[in-house]
Amino acid sequence: MTYNVKEAKNNLSSIIRLAEKGQPQIIKRHDKEVAVVVSIKDWKRAGEKRESLVEFLQNSPFDLILDDLDNRSQEPVRDFSFD
Repeated sequence: MTYNVKEAKNNLSSIIRLAEKGQPQIIKRHDKEVAVVVSIKDWKRAGEKRESLVEFLQNSPFDLILDDLDNRSQEPVRDFSFD
């Protein structure tokens, strides 16, 4: 949900409760989003270092599949039709 600053001040307890339930709350000033209230759990999770896609692929068993692809036949692909 979104609140202007005045609404956020008046409803801070409710905003915190919703954030604790995993529902980020956005605060606007002059119709511009300027802040978000999130639970500490979500905040810490957002700060964790995540693997890049390259690291994920390097650490996965996909390398076994890729090795297998390198060993496949080099013969030309046969023609086919979808008719």
